[in-house]
Amino acid sequence: MTGNVGPLLPRRSALRALGGLALGGMGLGTLGACSATPSSATPSATIAIGLIVPDTDAYKSIGADILDGFQLYTDLNRPFGRYDVSIVTAEEKAKGGDNVAIVDGLLKHGVSAIVGVAAPTTLLAVREKIETAHVPFIGANLAPASLKSVFWMWNTAGVAGDPGEALGGYLRTNNRTVVVVGSSALASTDAVDGFRKGYQTQIPASRILRTEAMSPGAIADRIGSIDPGAIFLALSGDEGIAVLKALRGSHITTEVYAPGDLTEGAALDDVIEALGEKGAAGIYTALNYAADLQNPSNQLFTSRFRSASQGRAPSVYAVAGWDAAQAIDKAIRAAGQDSVTREVLNAKLGNLGQIDSPRGAIAFNQTRTPLQKWYLRRVMKDGPKLANVTVRTLATLG
Repeated sequence: MTGNVGPLLPRRSALRALGGLALGGMGLGTLGACSATPSSATPSATIAIGLIVPDTDAYKSIGADILDGFQLYTDLNRPFGRYDVSIVTAEEKAKGGDNVAIVDGLLKHGVSAIVGVAAPTTLLAVREKIETAHVPFIGANLAPASLKSVFWMWNTAGVAGDPGEALGGYLRTNNRTVVVVGSSALASTDAVDGFRKGYQTQIPASRILRTEAMSPGAIADRIGSIDPGAIFLALSGDEGIAVLKALRGSHITTEVYAPGDLTEGAALDDVIEALGEKGAAGIYTALNYAADLQNPSNQLFTSRFRSASQGRAPSVYAVAGWDAAQAIDKAIRAAGQDSVTREVLNAKLGNLGQIDSPRGAIAFNQTRTPLQKWYLRRVMKDGPKLANVTVRTLATLG
């Protein structure tokens, strides 16, 4: 059952039909990697969950993956305890402040929890509304480091500084001198701050290059004159691609390390299209997930996701959507026969313990973000195609 507030998001494809196809093949608890015993009784009530994801601009593919992961888990595991699930979709707006009204609309619709959001600025904009409305909210993309002291806001993705911190520690341990390339965008500044924290050694100002002050060509020239041991590229999307093109065009072979969103999901296709396979190969990224992770939960998840999406590999955004649905499912089941109010749901989220995620075991910490492993990945051939292939575990952060 799906409703909508504002424009209904059209992306359902095979995931919409998956419930009827897959449920006949395996038990619900196995499919959901859920420790609770699935309910065999007819649901006695319906619980509405709001899902905010973008359907336009640079975050569209991220929003689509969050939606697909959330929908996949829901289709395979409904009902959640005694409750059927009604998903009420709403489109995330490009301007953070415009999303306060979107949250308001979902609250008027009577949702018991809200999930999603791709842009970090949206999380900051809706913080006060979520906290004063006392509605559980589970973010499904990296949260800005400044989102602190929240009681009702959870996150299944992580904190934006963590991939930088993981890479900083790795490069410091390997005695690599670095040049940092970033911008004033929130995600970039968080990544740079995280990298500095992990690197622990002072980085000279001359080795911190910003796109607002230098063109991609000038950045490449500067890096060529320094000849560092590694480049930390705290950029993604068009900005990240522009710098990569300049580096490749200048025949700079220094290894590039970046937060995972540079090459994650549809972003890898964009990098390959812009640079070619030869130019894209060899980029290192840090992320809390890769589709090739060898654990039973991920092997089952990737199989079901590929089956439902005509062979498309799942991204970290799909995993965060899946785990948001799983966390809500576990919280509802933990309530037992109690009415699942917003207050009860929020309290149960705080006592879930470990969640069996496709990325490995995670658990919400005191900041309501996951304690989890971060992995070093390298863009390289995995069969006939380039993919983010796991190289090693970097750190456990959260």
